[in-house]
Amino acid sequence: SSVSQGSVLDFAVEKCLDGDGNQRCSKPFLVTKSTCYEIEWTTEGTLSHTTVEVRDAGSDEIVYYRDTNGQWTPEKGELVYLDFKPKVYKTGNDTVDYKVTTCE
Repeated sequence: SSVSQGSVLDFAVEKCLDGDGNQRCSKPFLVTKSTCYEIEWTTEGTLSHTTVEVRDAGSDEIVYYRDTNGQWTPEKGELVYLDFKPKVYKTGNDTVDYKVTTCE
């Protein structure tokens, strides 16, 4: 079942909301300990490739990251959000469509 989905701009700035009001990271959502989640995303742009970072909504600390679609099983229940970092220097400001679902 769907846990979180939407579109955001990848990070060119270290803020969830940039000066122009663009959303740079996902809305926070709750994950449950020992539950498997499927994280998928696509980034617009020819050369763009982004890393997903799962961050704790309270501390902003990275709790998990990966470079490709795949599964994550949190070690504890917490409120998290996603952000996307461009991997190629001087790229960014691309739209990322993401979705998080529980594993089948």
